[in-house]
Amino acid sequence: MQNPKLINLLRSLDQDEFRQFKDFIYSPAFNKNKNIIALFDELKKFYPDFNSKELSDENLFNNIFKDEKFDYFKIKNIISDLLTLGKEFLSFIKYKKDFYLKEKFLLEELRRRNLDIIYEQNYKTAIKRLDETIVKDENYFFKKAEMTNEVTSFYSPKKPNVNFHFTQERLDFFVSYCVTMLLKMYNVILHERYQNNYEFNLRMFENVMDYLKVNKIENNPTLLVYYYIILLETEKQDMYFYELKKLRNKYKDELNDYDNYMIYLHMDGYCATSFNEYGRTDLLQEQFLLAKENAMNYSTILGKILYPDFLNEVKKAVRVNEFKWAEEYISKYSGVLTEEKESTLNFCYGIISYKKGDLDRALDFFSKANFPNFIIKVQVKIMLLQLYYEKKYFDQAFLMADTFRHYLSREKLIMNNIRFPLIEFVRIIGDLIKFNMDVKSKKSIQRLNKIKKDTEALKSNRFGIKIWLIERLSEIRG
Repeated sequence: MQNPKLINLLRSLDQDEFRQFKDFIYSPAFNKNKNIIALFDELKKFYPDFNSKELSDENLFNNIFKDEKFDYFKIKNIISDLLTLGKEFLSFIKYKKDFYLKEKFLLEELRRRNLDIIYEQNYKTAIKRLDETIVKDENYFFKKAEMTNEVTSFYSPKKPNVNFHFTQERLDFFVSYCVTMLLKMYNVILHERYQNNYEFNLRMFENVMDYLKVNKIENNPTLLVYYYIILLETEKQDMYFYELKKLRNKYKDELNDYDNYMIYLHMDGYCATSFNEYGRTDLLQEQFLLAKENAMNYSTILGKILYPDFLNEVKKAVRVNEFKWAEEYISKYSGVLTEEKESTLNFCYGIISYKKGDLDRALDFFSKANFPNFIIKVQVKIMLLQLYYEKKYFDQAFLMADTFRHYLSREKLIMNNIRFPLIEFVRIIGDLIKFNMDVKSKKSIQRLNKIKKDTEALKSNRFGIKIWLIERLSEIRG
């Protein structure tokens, strides 16, 4: 068939929608062309795959027009008309599900036709439905502003110059909408600026933040949440982390899924940054509790988990010795891992074994973990290097450190803010190995002091490397 757009549209319809589309086409209110109905009847024979060799323009034409000579343009036009109806149908089913749009358009028509009694009844119903909305986010305030504008248009010709309160309400609702949307956009821009080093122009940012400092809008949980998200990201203070935690607990049911996820994402990110960049461990329990409550990466809709996300959830639990939860998580969700299942499980059980002190078992698990993702691959190499050192396999550890250093220098995908601290970490481990292999040397004390200074100067704790070095140094009696 020469029109893949129509086929793709039909494939996208589930069985219930496909039946509705048939009713839509058969209804004279939407279609009076019998040839379009005939075309649909032919096409429905191939639903839902539409991949039969019999599905061709020539066969469709012959089945619809019988003894007529094949006319490419005639069948093409009918196919195009059916596609147009298909797009109208998609708009129609979306409209059917949207109570607000139906009520809004109905009110406009009632007002235009001067059906005042019916208008007032339907306006009360529409406002009642809107106010009963649990999630009062930017969409709610936009709809309230539109409804206020609608009722102003209804009353103004009847009672001019007495409805000023509607104008004020409309402004208030619209300001709440605008400020909430601006904060959400600033949130995205600040993230992209940090991640991709792109210089955006944050128009009105200072004005909006100053406005919110003076005008705390307590009836807008979404606005409050994004205000504190931005404060957390720009000022990096614990007080904003705990304010977000309080807001999250208070308004969880009044925020949509996306906004709840954004709180989680930024709180989790703050904990991760505190650990990776500053070596803080005081927020690890908070990070685990977030993971425990959200199980953020498991989607009941998609029914799958990406393996880097799976690993991170287990790591968060293991860092605070929540082994039972980690093992239950693995058992519950390992069946929906998208890929690299065997290596992922080896990594997870390796982390658990290591933290429990079973180094032999951990070494066995990590030696069987192999990933295409370079960030996970780096973590495996770090764990193996640490295990070789702790097992006192100094010759193997020294050789691996050299191999790892070359990998870090060669792998172009590793960003420099990760690469350089890791190269320094590998160098320090090399010095630590030399110290252990030649501990009786007269220069050993000087060497140990230098290792301690270099460890303190290490600018990153990503993957726990700085904390690990400090712990190993604390075990040396000098």
